[in-house]
Amino acid sequence: MSKGKGHIPIRTCICCGIKRGKKDLTRLTLTAGGMVVQDISGKGKGRGAYVCADKSCLMALKTSRRLNRAFRTENRLVYGQFE
Repeated sequence: MSKGKGHIPIRTCICCGIKRGKKDLTRLTLTAGGMVVQDISGKGKGRGAYVCADKSCLMALKTSRRLNRAFRTENRLVYGQFE
């Protein structure tokens, strides 16, 4: 199937579960050192997790284990600059 002009990739926020277009969400990736950073290009290598730009969703990431589940790791994650 070809992607027509109207194709918009849909992603889900890992905090609130809202489905939005890929460009409306922020993509986070896990570096080799275990640091969570924002993937500005949206095309970085490896597994990515999408989150809303809302302050409530960003604050929920720091207090919950949602990123551990999204990145399939049990290690303590270090947050880079993504706010």
